[in-house]
Amino acid sequence: MILTGLVVLMLTAAAASQDIRTTGSGAVLVCSGGEENVKWKKGTEDMSSKTTEAAVAAEQGVVTGEFSCEYTDNNAKTVKDLFYLNVKVCENCIELSGMMASAVILGDLVFTGAVILIVYVCVRKNTGSTQQKASKPRTSSAPPVPNPDYEQLNQHTLNTGLYAGLR
Repeated sequence: MILTGLVVLMLTAAAASQDIRTTGSGAVLVCSGGEENVKWKKGTEDMSSKTTEAAVAAEQGVVTGEFSCEYTDNNAKTVKDLFYLNVKVCENCIELSGMMASAVILGDLVFTGAVILIVYVCVRKNTGSTQQKASKPRTSSAPPVPNPDYEQLNQHTLNTGLYAGLR
């Protein structure tokens, strides 16, 4: 648990100095310092940008690769920021924030609850609140006498075949 917390803290500290913005056609990387003479690299190849921002174009809708920027800080120390990107981009996409997703889920729950309430109220009105008695009360008399056209079974004429007793 402590190790996990330490890893999250280190990743947060590392991500605080880097800024990555996605656009419809690629990504923009922002180096944390050095207003001038910033040296950008993609892997081992130099990039043309010499400012704090570098635009990276997407290839087939994907920006991927290792990028780095080097600059000299106020103490004349060379600082290198590393970026690893594997981002899908598209021109007609809309980014959905956490607040927007929460609002959509909450709205769906409220709408579903309203539909359930409306159905409950409509069904309750149709059934009424009091129980009505049946129009014909049941009698507790014996069943009617069978039709005399049928005769009772004769034990001597029953079929005694192999499957005759199965029901």
